[in-house]
Amino acid sequence: MARIGKWVAITLTASLVVISTGVLVAQPPKPRGLDELRKLFPHIKEACAPVLEAPGLWPLRVFPYGPLSLEARKAGPTEAGDLRNFHLGVAASACDIPREAVTSHFFCGPECPNNRRDHLVSQLTKVRAAVARFESLGGVNVISIWAPRGEIRVNDVFVLDKTVEEAIPSPVMGLVPSGQWRIWSDLASYLATIRVKESDIRGLDSSMREIGLSAFVREKTQVRAVGVGLGDNESGLLFLGNGGLKPVVGKTRPDGSRYQFVEEVSKGVFFYETT
Repeated sequence: MARIGKWVAITLTASLVVISTGVLVAQPPKPRGLDELRKLFPHIKEACAPVLEAPGLWPLRVFPYGPLSLEARKAGPTEAGDLRNFHLGVAASACDIPREAVTSHFFCGPECPNNRRDHLVSQLTKVRAAVARFESLGGVNVISIWAPRGEIRVNDVFVLDKTVEEAIPSPVMGLVPSGQWRIWSDLASYLATIRVKESDIRGLDSSMREIGLSAFVREKTQVRAVGVGLGDNESGLLFLGNGGLKPVVGKTRPDGSRYQFVEEVSKGVFFYETT
C-alpha cells in the first residue's frame, strides 16, 4: 500500500500525465521503463472508455492481469513494483477516478480481508474443480476476466470491445500489456494455435464469474486462483504442486509484491494476500 500511495499521489496530485497528448508534463523520480510505459497510453485510453461511462467498472478492469493492470517481466522486484504502481496512477488519471476512490474497493476496512478469505474458502470445492479445468488447458498459463462480460484475456491475448489483440512484451522491461500488438481475427484463431477450444475457455469464464474469481495463473509449481486486487495487492488461493515452496509472509515475489498474509486452508492450498 505504501508504494501505491507514493506513485498514485505523484501521478494524481502533480497531474503527471496528459493522456490526450502522451506527454509527461512533470518529471518526478521515475522508475526505469517509463519510456516504454508511454507507448501504453493509447491502450490505457481504450481500456478506460467503459469506466468513463460507468465508473463502477473501475475495480473490475484494474484487477490483476486485467486490461488496466501491468506486468513488468524483465524488471527486478523493486522496479517492477514501482513501475506497476506508477502505471496504476496513470490509469486512474486516464479513467478520471478520484484519488480517494483509486484503492478504496480493496482497502475497504478491517473486515475486508476476512470477507475475501471466507468468500473463497467457503467455495473451495468449486474452486478446486475450476482449477482442475484450468490445468487441463495445457497451452493456457493465464486466463483473466473482468467487466463487461465477453471481454477476456488468454495468455497475452486480450479481447476488448470485439477486438482481439496479442500484447508483445516490450523489449527492455517486458511490459504486458505493451505498446506493440499482433492482431487476431478472433479468439478462436489464436486458441487453435495452442489447441484449445473456445467453448472450454468460455465455460471456465462462466465458472469463474459464478465463484467470484478474476484470474487463473499457472507457474512452474503452483496455480493461483485470484479473487481481487490491484497494483501490488492481490488476494486469492494458491494451489501448490509437487516440489513447490510454501508461500511465506514477508517474502517478495518475482513481480515485486510481498506476501502480507498466508494461511493454509487445506493441504497444499493457501489463502494469501500480497502488498
